[in-house]
Amino acid sequence: MTDISEAGHPAAGGYPAGAWLPSGPLRMTPARWTVLALAVPVALALIGWAGFNLVSLFAKGSYPFSFGVPVYDGQVNVNLNVGNVTMRQVPGQQARVTGTVQYGLFRPDMSANPAPGGSAVGVNCDGVANNCNVNATLDVPARTAVTLASGGGDIGVSGFSSNLTLSAAGGNLTASNLAGKLLLDTGGGDLSGSGLSGTIQISTEGGNVNVGDLVGPMRLDTGGGDLSGNGFTGNLQLSTEGGNVDANAVTSQQVSVQSGGGDVTVVFSQPPQNVAITAQGGNVTVILPPGGTRYHISTPDSQGSNVSYPSALASTASHNAITIDSGGGDVTISQAG
Repeated sequence: MTDISEAGHPAAGGYPAGAWLPSGPLRMTPARWTVLALAVPVALALIGWAGFNLVSLFAKGSYPFSFGVPVYDGQVNVNLNVGNVTMRQVPGQQARVTGTVQYGLFRPDMSANPAPGGSAVGVNCDGVANNCNVNATLDVPARTAVTLASGGGDIGVSGFSSNLTLSAAGGNLTASNLAGKLLLDTGGGDLSGSGLSGTIQISTEGGNVNVGDLVGPMRLDTGGGDLSGNGFTGNLQLSTEGGNVDANAVTSQQVSVQSGGGDVTVVFSQPPQNVAITAQGGNVTVILPPGGTRYHISTPDSQGSNVSYPSALASTASHNAITIDSGGGDVTISQAG
């Protein structure tokens, strides 16, 4: 005997008596045809794109490259639009860029063209799902000045004794054991340096700066990142637009520090002659070396902040001046034990 629902149709297995059941196939209305016409191509495109990306992920190719770079009047100028660059000093008189291009489904084009005073090396990594990457080495003869710009990759350099102007537009820059006129810049990446001497200018547009054993004169700036270092000799200028400053083992006689709101800590290994610190609201800590040196201490614009230093360190007759404008942050001056 067949059970009959209240709607007049046989009750299907699993449906309670009285449940509504369709009496026939779903009728295709114009609206439903429109939705179907739009949804099917989109679904097929998404499936195809996912498959394309999956294939691109596992499809890998590579090829080497090598380009000679002209040396003009003892200088090399190279602009590499993508990829990481390592610099090396080599014997001889020829400079050269070598490396490997790695890619996905499509092999990118590469070119080396003359540029004002040097060469522009370019890789077209704009292809769809190209997974493009470049690792390059710039070989430079000894005592050759170098101007190098990377369009986003990292730069690594060590052991040069010539003038260097290096710019990583987004990548990190690592430098060690350099001597000369040094202009080092990142457009957002971090900068690490050690064993640098000469006329030094370091800047980032947001990344952190971490350095050690610098012999100046020197100027270090960050566009918002922290600035830290250990071992400064020579006139010293430090500036951040919001990051903290932490300088240790400072033997510089002339020191200028500006902070856009971050805290400032400066630890001296030798008595400084002139220290000027401006912190727009950050706290300032200065630790002076042991000994009997007295300082002419001034703390203008410190209303509302706590100012602390031993009276035995202060003398208005001293030629060693310390001026701290904290802009509201606390000021602490002490002497190492």
